[in-house]
Order: sequence, then C-alpha cells, then structure tokens
Amino acid sequence: MLTKKILRETSVWAFWAAFGIALSLLLNSHVLVNAHVLTGSMEGTIMAQNRVFGLRTSYIFSQPSRGDIIVFHSPLPDEFPQPFIKRIIALPGEEIAITGGIVHIDGTPLTESYVQTTARRDFAPTTIPCGHVFVMGDNRNRSRDSREWGTICKTDIIGRIYVEFSPIPSIISNYVYANQ
Repeated sequence: MLTKKILRETSVWAFWAAFGIALSLLLNSHVLVNAHVLTGSMEGTIMAQNRVFGLRTSYIFSQPSRGDIIVFHSPLPDEFPQPFIKRIIALPGEEIAITGGIVHIDGTPLTESYVQTTARRDFAPTTIPCGHVFVMGDNRNRSRDSREWGTICKTDIIGRIYVEFSPIPSIISNYVYANQ
C-alpha cells in the first residue's frame, strides 16, 4: 500500500517536472528571448554583461518601430556567433545620414535623448531597402552596427527587448519618437 502511494506520488511529480521542462523549452524557442549583452555598445541603456529578456512574438502583428531595442542574428557569424542587441534607428524607405555626429532621417535631425556621446564619424546618406532596418548601438563610438555591416533584414530579428533582468530587474525604455 505504501509502495503504491510512493509510486503514484513519484509519477505525479515526474509528470509535472516533464511538463514544466517541455513548457519551458516551448516558450524559450517560440515566445521568449533571453540574451546576454556581451559588449558596451548599448551602454547608457543596457550595461555590458547584463542579461535582457524580450518577446519573439513582438512583430507578428506589428512592424518594427524606430526606437525599438531588438535582438537579431549576428551579421558577422564567423567573428561573433552570438546574437546582437541594438536600437532601430531607420525604417524601410527612409534615408539616413550622420553629419557632425547628428543622425538625420530624411534630412531631419533625430532627437536621441538616450545617446550620451555623438558619433565621431559621418555616414553618407543611405536609403533603407524594403524589408530591412538600420540599427545602431546607443554608445555610438563603441558600437559595431549598420554603419559597418549594413541594414538588418526583418527576418533576422529574433525579438524585441523589454526587460533587463540581471543584475537588477528593470524595464527597458523603448524610445518613442514624437516625429513618427
């Protein structure tokens, strides 16, 4: 009698443990994104070595927006196989240029309160192709981004980042531009 009770209790625990593991794997592969920030390219917003959390499902029913912080497949997989984390600066069809450290979208200067230092190098006017976005790190002078390797295809976006949870959990501000 006692053996049956122990066996039943063990099987119930085993079922719930297996269910929890399966649910965790499903959520991690299809709904949630958990990423490690390896460099200081987003410092000011996200510090190096912190962990961030977001949703893979963010762009199922909406399009990426300027100001969104995203995680995407590395454009330099041989050098950096881990996903990158950057902010969307320009959208499809827009022209981006950087002159005197100021980002211009379609000729209009972009107000970027999250940037603490301006870019040291200029960037020639470039039109963003359909289905792509232009991304940059918030720490402009320590960021390898679209200025170096070009635009990111929307299909390479893994998800949108919402929360920094290591070392101290906090909500990440995905900047909303007034002139959108």
